[in-house]
Amino acid sequence: MVTLSKELVLLGDSIIDNKTYVLDGEKSVLEHIQSKTDMKTVQLALDGATTDDVLDNQLNNISSEASHIVLSVGGNDLLNEIGFLMEDFKYTPNQVLKRCHSLIAPITQKYESIVSQLQTTSRANLLLCTVYEGDLEGSAIYDDIAISSRAMLSLFNDSIYKTHNKFRTGVLELRNIFIEKEDYANPIEPSHQGGEKLATKLVEWVDATS
Repeated sequence: MVTLSKELVLLGDSIIDNKTYVLDGEKSVLEHIQSKTDMKTVQLALDGATTDDVLDNQLNNISSEASHIVLSVGGNDLLNEIGFLMEDFKYTPNQVLKRCHSLIAPITQKYESIVSQLQTTSRANLLLCTVYEGDLEGSAIYDDIAISSRAMLSLFNDSIYKTHNKFRTGVLELRNIFIEKEDYANPIEPSHQGGEKLATKLVEWVDATS
């Protein structure tokens, strides 16, 4: 059991704030955490949030009492750029990769800025979550880009690992957790089952760190 002196703060988007997407009687990530531990848990994560939202709103609301911070953001930033994968233009492979880099670079810069500010203003343990791949295959909207989006996502997740190494944070690979269709409530949001898997990992991380 986690001690009461610990305070967990959740930053980011609907990977954590998934209450809207679970069915009646099912638990969100936050509710799963609360069912597993008595520690204080503060959810600042908000469905639909981007790196801009974390920088402009969420960082300013972190309590000085926070002992552990989880950051899960970037997926919505990428989703806002996913139209590139649906364009019907003729690009060379070099142009495609350069275009992907130009779209992702500003997101990675803001992501690193978030982590830098957290390291500067808080003594809390910090855990970075990668962005999972979603359940895109077979969906009406995303099936055509299910494979190409993974490649685009890998470029961003690579930057998360670089940030993790630079600032010596923890890192949680969500692509190893959300591995079943039932882990998703829809193509891109966590279900009751997926949320429980994530909550378990987060509580285990808090238990393992001081």
